[in-house]
This record gives sequence, C-alpha cells and structure tokens, in this order.
Amino acid sequence: MYKHGYIKVAAVTPKISVGDIEFNKKQIIKVLDKSKASLTVFPELTVTGYSSSDLFYQGSFIEEALEAIKYIKEHTTYKGIYMLGAPLDIYGVLYNCAIVIQNDEVLGVVPKHYLPNHHEFYEKRWFHSGKDSVLTKIDLFNQKVPFGYLIFEDVDKHIRFGIEICQDLWATYSPSDDMSLAGANIIFNLSASSEYVGKQSLRRHAVLDHSRKQMAAYIYTTSGHYESSSEIVYSSHKVIASLGELVAESHAFTDEETHLYADIDVMGINYQKRQDSTYRDMHLKNENKYEYIKIEINESKNYTFEQALNQTPFISPYNLDEDIKVANHLQIFALIKRLESIPKSANKIILGISGGLDSALALLVSHQAMKYLKRDPKDIIAVTMPAFVTSSKSKSYALELMDKLGVTSIEIPISEAVDLHLKSINHEDKDVTYENTQARMRTMILMNLANKHGGFVLGTGDLSEIALGWMTYNGDQMSMYAINAGLPKTWVKVLIDYHAKNDYKNISKVLNHILEAPITPELKEDQDTEITIGRYDINDFMLFHHLINGASEDKIKWLVKKAFELDNDSLETYVNRFFKRFYTQQFKRQTLPEGPKILGISLSPRGEYRMPSDVKRK
Repeated sequence: MYKHGYIKVAAVTPKISVGDIEFNKKQIIKVLDKSKASLTVFPELTVTGYSSSDLFYQGSFIEEALEAIKYIKEHTTYKGIYMLGAPLDIYGVLYNCAIVIQNDEVLGVVPKHYLPNHHEFYEKRWFHSGKDSVLTKIDLFNQKVPFGYLIFEDVDKHIRFGIEICQDLWATYSPSDDMSLAGANIIFNLSASSEYVGKQSLRRHAVLDHSRKQMAAYIYTTSGHYESSSEIVYSSHKVIASLGELVAESHAFTDEETHLYADIDVMGINYQKRQDSTYRDMHLKNENKYEYIKIEINESKNYTFEQALNQTPFISPYNLDEDIKVANHLQIFALIKRLESIPKSANKIILGISGGLDSALALLVSHQAMKYLKRDPKDIIAVTMPAFVTSSKSKSYALELMDKLGVTSIEIPISEAVDLHLKSINHEDKDVTYENTQARMRTMILMNLANKHGGFVLGTGDLSEIALGWMTYNGDQMSMYAINAGLPKTWVKVLIDYHAKNDYKNISKVLNHILEAPITPELKEDQDTEITIGRYDINDFMLFHHLINGASEDKIKWLVKKAFELDNDSLETYVNRFFKRFYTQQFKRQTLPEGPKILGISLSPRGEYRMPSDVKRK
C-alpha cells in the first residue's frame, strides 16, 4: 500500500521448522499471500532456519533452498516486494543473504557483511562476509542478478531502501550508515537474535538510534521460538522506527507466525533530510558505491492505516508523563533565565489575566519561577482588564487565580478608555477595529505598568495562535517575552490539566472550569474562537503535519479526512482556511518577541522558520 508519501511495511516471522525446507516454503507463502504491505521483510535465513548448523555444508541442502525460493516466487499471490533470508553458494563459497523479489523476479541479492563469531554465534564456520566482495552480478535462476552494494529505488516516489542482516546493525560502522549517506530512507534488517534478559531493550534502542542518525525508517524482524535449541532461546521481536521515534513494536514468545505492520511517511523523512545541514554535508560521501535498482511501488486507491492516526500528534503517546514534566521545566527555567538577565530594577513580571487557558498557564509558570528563585509572588503583577463583553465567569476565574496564588492583583476596566478612543477616531462599527482596539488598549496598559512598577510584560499567546495569526498586531502579539510561544493549544490544555492534578491542587476547581470553558477572546458578544477559526485539535493536527513532515495541502486533506472523518465541505473549509491564515499572517510572526522552544519546532523569525511576509501560496 502506498498513498501520499505513506508506504505500508511489514516485519513478519513465519512458523518454520529448522532444516525442513519443504515445510518452510509453504509457511512463507502462507504469510506472503496475506501481507497487505508494499514491502515485507522476513528473518535471517528464513528458508532454511538460522540454526541449521553443519547442514549448510551439504550441497543438496543448499540446492533445496534454491528450489524453495524459486517455488515461492512462482506460487505466491503477493504483488509487493519481499526480502527472504537464505544461504547462497557463489563460486563454491557460502554467503548469508537477503534475496529481494517481486513478481517472480529477483531484483537483487544483498550478502551479510559482519559475521558474529563469539559467544553463542560462530557464523564464520559456514559463511563468508560479503563486505569486500568484488562481485556485482551473480547467476541465479538463469538470469544475471545484482549482488552486493545495492539500493532499491522508486525514483518518482523518492523511495530508496537498503538492507542489512542481523549483526550488521551492531557494527561500529554499520552498512546502513553508509546506505543512508547514499540516499536510503528506509532500512530493513533480517535478523536471528538470541534472547536473554535485557536484550529486548538493547535491540529497541539500537533500532531507534539507527533511524535517528540515519534520518530514515528502520524495520527490524527476528526469527521466532522455532530457532531455539538446547541452550539458546529465540523470541519473535519486531521493531519499526522512524527518525528516532518508535512507530511499532511487538515481542512474543510463541511458536505461531507473527506480523507487525506500520505506516511510514517517506515524504516526511525526505522533508527532514532536506532541512538537516549535517546530513547534507555528509550526503554522497559514503564509503562504498551502490548500484541503484529500479523498483516501482504502486499507488493504492484505498489506503488504510494500521493504527488510527493520532489526532493530537504534538502529544506523543509514549513517555507522556516525562514529556509533560520536561515541558513544564523548560518553561520555568526559560523564564528564570530571563528574570536573572534583567536588572533587578526591572524584573517584576507584568501579565494580563483573562480567565482563559493561555494566561492561566503563563501565570502558573510565573508563580513556579518565583517560587524557585525564592522571591515574593507579589513580584508578579497580574492585571485583569474587563471590557464591554467580558463575562462574569471569566473575570471571576481570573480574580480567583490571582487571589489564591498570592500575586499582586490589579483590575483596570477598559470600556471607557476604548469608547473614548473609538470616538476620537470617529469609529462606531463593532468590527475588527473595535476588536483590535481592546487588544491594543490592554497591551498599552501592560507596557505602561511595566514602566511604572519596574518590570517586563510576559506574553501569553501560544503556538497555535501564532500559526493562525489569531492575535492583534501590536496588541497581544507584542510583549517582552512570550512564555507560551513554543506550545500549541493542545499542549496548553495538557499542562493546565497536569498542574490541576499535581502542583496546584488547591486551585484545581478553577483550573478545570477554565479547561471546560469555550475558548474566546471576548472581544465581541457570544464570540467563540473555534467557530471562527475551527477546532484547535484539527488546526494543531494540520500544523504538525505541515511543519514537521512538510505535508502538502492535498496530503493534509487526506490525513484530516482519515483522522477526523469530516464531510467534504468541512474538510475543504478547514484546510483552505488553515493555509490561507498560515501564510497571509506571516507578517505578524516577523516581529514576534522571544520565547522558549519547547517541542522541537518554532515559528520564531530568528529561529528555524524563515519566510518573507509577502510570500504567495496559490
């Protein structure tokens, strides 16, 4: 399956019997015929069994393995590309190989480079390393087949995969390191890895780290329990990673066949590679020369994901508790550094409190920073500035937060000041001028209070608002430090929930009220932000895939449809609105105040996102 840069891969382990090639070939076909992946990888020496020992010396055994491979490729109904592990006798020397096949054609053969010959492994007894082989073609099934240093490439879809076998992964300089420099963006590993306490974790971390440093996806599969002998036990462990992130994993002690599927965003991998200057510096400086084997991955009409797409992709399901604590500490210590850098005569914190999500989080972080510095929370000057349509609820939430945290609390109604200003410019309509006047009035008050009390204005706007331009230029867009600028709205909610359950249980009730309340700037009556710009979870979903994975508008439409099941009209509205706002509002980002990077991305014009204000998209 392939669609919009996503390709489905499978790591499989058939149920085989060591030495019983006739049985094994039928099991391999059984597994292949039901594979729904475009690329399927089997364990090391699948056809014969890894533990066949001195059977590898027998010519009849090797010939039987060849006949089995021929039978498999002629009888399977599978149309994708698959990688089988088998021994090959080449000019009288035996190699441990991965044979790459599609539609009755052997596309190429990759030999194992590094042969373990220590502890329970003694592969050099039977096999020869392919690392220094001068062979580039071998005769196989009456055809000349590419052999050795190979990368399999679909040029149009920018898919390039390489193969290594078991121990190759553990080498100081792995073949896959070299392949990645030659352009490979997917690596497959056919393995037969013995089991002991702690080995599972070692494998997982090795695969994760390879996918990170190689800027690729790494698909790893091992042989199963059937390889276990009198002293050595094997298990079926499969790990699939991409760019250092775990995509899928399974680990089982079973004598049944096992499968692990995953969806790899090859387009996203390529996007990350294009950004990485270190990779560019090393690109094509690979030690070995590779032959690029042409392959063709067919586009799927209907692509189904193995797991439901994460609707909040900024929030990883793995190690969430740890991530939350790190995000919290990043905010606290970023603010501490700013406080320590400012002269004592001007390092009080001035911030506006609306009774909404963003200002609540900024206030909590300010309180934590002052506590860490053993400073009086009264050095936080929190200001609520109700206007014409400020609700009694949001105002009460703001006042309760300020009171229970013991900060300096100031209430400055702005209705009269706004009305006076609008009259001075002869403006009566309740339009964008009316709304922006309130935001700019509040910012002016905060700036002047900072001068008066010796402090700096702490901005409260978040990454989602910055991306969508949902802020008033020279209003809430401006501050001396933007503490939430690195967090999308979905993360703001997660952190407030965390604080309510942990550090600030004494104000959990009001924090939960804030979490449950509709999101609104309260600049006009009955204003609901998500009615105007759409749900924040959907906007954050699009922001993630556009910023992190470089997804196009068409691809994002497809992903949003899959993740949220929107009707076509809603889908068009969401995606078109997002891209229009994202690019037309760049001018507001060009003058953003500094703020801490929290999640590995930033829209700071000084950091990693560079875009002219007048860029045109469509």
